Amino acid sequence: MSRGQWGWLTRSNDWETVYDGVARRAGAPRTWEQAEMAGCLCADGIASHRAAGILWRLPEIEPRLEITIPQRRKVVLDGFAVHRTRFLQPVDLAHRSGIPVTSLARTVIDVSLEVPRIAPGLVNHVLAKRKVPLALLVDRLEAQGTRGRRGAADLFELLEERRGRQRHVDSELQRQLEQIALHGYKAGLLPEPFFEYPVQLANGRWRYPDVAYPPPVSVGFEAHSYEHHSSLEAFAADAERNLELFGEGWMIVPITGVQVRDSSRLLGLMARIVAAAQARRG
Repeated sequence: MSRGQWGWLTRSNDWETVYDGVARRAGAPRTWEQAEMAGCLCADGIASHRAAGILWRLPEIEPRLEITIPQRRKVVLDGFAVHRTRFLQPVDLAHRSGIPVTSLARTVIDVSLEVPRIAPGLVNHVLAKRKVPLALLVDRLEAQGTRGRRGAADLFELLEERRGRQRHVDSELQRQLEQIALHGYKAGLLPEPFFEYPVQLANGRWRYPDVAYPPPVSVGFEAHSYEHHSSLEAFAADAERNLELFGEGWMIVPITGVQVRDSSRLLGLMARIVAAAQARRG
């Protein structure tokens, strides 16, 4: 829009100025989402913290107008809580209802640090609903750094607790597969396993192998239960996910209940597969 067009629009009775450079159609219903979007446009920021929590439909969060802007930028918006950050990577960005917003993982971290009393509930919610893998939460918290950040150490401890004892799994088969991988690690037969490890595809989407050995090994083992793949659609979707991971250089090995019954034999096969991948990749 040219400067002349903008000047005409702001002088029109059909539009009213909200902030400098931001206008709304006169008479249109005022909504919380509209106000949040106006703040983002004015400050060239993104919805974050509790505002992002509302957009992601997280539980126990009251609506609040909040945005995040780069550390060196300064802005004051009436009715808004404005946060500044030095660390905001592409993986931390998303859109909800057309509004630029922090990713779900980043939102859970920000809200948990801002409102520690609801942190356990938020973490449990996104893990139980399989909305965010635990490894991704840990990764994003570590990427931001925990030193000197109020509440960061407590949140990291909470995530570690979930990783060790209370992490959500999709099926009994997946749980058994994880136990075999852990046994192999403790016995020195396998590297440390990562569960529901986040792998970002070239198109920006994410896939989460059930048991993974990250690069340079790049081997994943998927619990392949008849219960969860008994339809053609489910079977095809699982095959598609594996193909996408193959395209990123991963080897994905399906594991069924038949293999899990003989855990010793399966552990030996897993160890040989991982060792072969390590040898190939140098």
